[in-house]
Amino acid sequence: MALILRLVGKLLTLAILMALIAALLLLFDGCSGGSQLERWHKEKLRAEFTADAAVRSFVDYLALEKRLFRELDEKIFAASEPGPGQALDRFAAGSLADPRDRRPNWNRTFELEGSGAGGVLLLHGMSDSPYSLRALGLTLNRQGFHVIGLRLPGHGTAPLGLKHLSWRDMAAAVDLAMEYLEAKLGSRRAIHVVGYSTGASLALDFTVRAIEEGDGFLPCLLYT
Repeated sequence: MALILRLVGKLLTLAILMALIAALLLLFDGCSGGSQLERWHKEKLRAEFTADAAVRSFVDYLALEKRLFRELDEKIFAASEPGPGQALDRFAAGSLADPRDRRPNWNRTFELEGSGAGGVLLLHGMSDSPYSLRALGLTLNRQGFHVIGLRLPGHGTAPLGLKHLSWRDMAAAVDLAMEYLEAKLGSRRAIHVVGYSTGASLALDFTVRAIEEGDGFLPCLLYT
């Protein structure tokens, strides 16, 4: 009897193991053969900034960003199919999640004119956008700070933008924004950098490079 019980136990264990393997195979098959990738997963936007681009100023960066979001409208939003099924679709024109209905569109770089308290550069995290820092930016601006919420390259548009992204592209964008703030506010006004996640790393990278180069502009304070 004991031998039979051990044999039954082994068979049950084997059956459970086979069932688990079958379930995993079905799950894998469902993931690999499931819904097709949408247009916003596959469409590469050509107007995105890179460190090698012929962009030499923050004003040029904003002009290129404007072209980028126009391209996003034409390639993604214009091709979307409106309807009840897309009511919460991030890339469906007119949906509840359509960021273009917000004024301003917080997925884009924003600039808030200050009243003499100094400057602040806000740097968001990986796969995020300036939207996550809007409340902080508005609060600082009410206290007199000139605020820039920088949209890092590859962010705020379509997912594929992250695939072709390099940290050097993001660092180059930070350089342009800091150069702009320094020129606009002058060396006598304190400029602070606030960043979290990847934004914090970029803030530290900018500061370390400025120290090593010896003649670069140093932020007054870092908040990371």
